[in-house]
Amino acid sequence: MSTSTIASPLAVPKANTRRQKSSPYVSTIGLLDFVVLVVAASISHTWTLDRKSIWHPGPAWVAVFAGPLVVVTVAEALGIYRRRMALAALDTIPELIACGWMVTPFMLILAWHDPHPVLWWIITALFTYVAFFLVRVVVFAALRSRRRRDVRSRARTLVVGGGKVAQVLVQSAAEYPEYGLEPVLVMDDDPMNKAWPEGVSVIAHSDDLPGVVARAGIQVVVVAFSKQNDRALVDPLRECDELEAEIYIVPRLYEFVHLDRDMDRLHTIPLVRVRRLAFRSVHWRTKRIFSLVSALLGILVLSPLLIFVALAIKLQAPRHPVLFKQERIGRDGKPFLLYKFRSMRPVPEQASNTDWSPDHAQRVNRFGSFIRKFSIDELPQLWNVVRGEMTLVGPRPERPHFVSQFGESIPSYKARHRVPVGLTGWAAIHGLRGDTSIADRAMYDNFYIENWSLWLDMKILMLTFGAVLFGTGR
Repeated sequence: MSTSTIASPLAVPKANTRRQKSSPYVSTIGLLDFVVLVVAASISHTWTLDRKSIWHPGPAWVAVFAGPLVVVTVAEALGIYRRRMALAALDTIPELIACGWMVTPFMLILAWHDPHPVLWWIITALFTYVAFFLVRVVVFAALRSRRRRDVRSRARTLVVGGGKVAQVLVQSAAEYPEYGLEPVLVMDDDPMNKAWPEGVSVIAHSDDLPGVVARAGIQVVVVAFSKQNDRALVDPLRECDELEAEIYIVPRLYEFVHLDRDMDRLHTIPLVRVRRLAFRSVHWRTKRIFSLVSALLGILVLSPLLIFVALAIKLQAPRHPVLFKQERIGRDGKPFLLYKFRSMRPVPEQASNTDWSPDHAQRVNRFGSFIRKFSIDELPQLWNVVRGEMTLVGPRPERPHFVSQFGESIPSYKARHRVPVGLTGWAAIHGLRGDTSIADRAMYDNFYIENWSLWLDMKILMLTFGAVLFGTGR
């Protein structure tokens, strides 16, 4: 091992080449899959039928062109197009089989109404699997070759940790460049450690991990064992993810770890791939569309109830406005006006904005108590959803005064503002509303963000509906 470069965290090596994507094939392999699958389906069609029938409208014609589109869409949903270190076409066969099973219902619907022989469908399926596999054989071989030849095709990598495992990682990346990592920086507990190869800069642990990643043009962060408190790395790693850096973690006792779909490997070392933030994925757009359509339908369907509640509030307190408006903090710390039906007598604005829990019992009237029990007072926030300031499911919004206060004193509280705030949320359905633990709320909200899926949103909405229906939401 040659002597490594010892660098200050503020003088980390800047990327001197144009930053490139770790895998230039990932963005195009889906299109290549589609083209090859269309060709494969066309060949099987002309083989089993006459050559002109492919141009005649019918289920088989739809299958030839729409089928590959469905396959590619399902493959994307299954994460088949994710970046990979270990490029082995044989390793993708289980994923391809799973993809095939998921598109089977679509193909069965077409086959049910298709007058053509079953043989065509069988041959098409076989051609599809073979084509899908051959694409990976060719692409992976080309990518491995390019990674070996061209350092620019390898990802600039930061290794966090200075122990034996970190040293093996750096050494393996150098010996096996086909895995696509190029370690350029190490955060070592002992920055004077001489056990690093030439060309690798070494710095002490820094609280500004995202800044180091940005300045050095880091594309991959690998967290190995270190003396650093693991909890202290959570928020910085989340910020690195927002900087588009891929994050991998070496699991404890990794010798006993079995590789699964959410893992990768660098030679013989398994790495846990930290899930990309869901709100940067294409699936997140579906959440916005669902929230917008649901909010508009909710306003339309519930309009009689909304009008009745507004009239009742106005009759009970003619001098006070029907709606309560208050500044809250949304995604990325942006303020917005939140709407509620007024359920309490007004207090001075300063008290409303800075008092954590004013005396509600003396301020809430009978009708206000009723609409609060069934969360009817929250319904005007459907308009906030329509405006894009909120979504149906997400962390509940808080007042600016307390966001600033909690952000300084509670770990990971600021991280809950990575996504739009919501009408209901994972913390809310677990009873974390009102005068409850803020640290627990932050923990539940961040759990929701890290594990988001459309199904989790549906689950939260169903549980919320049950709580509202039986008046247990407050």
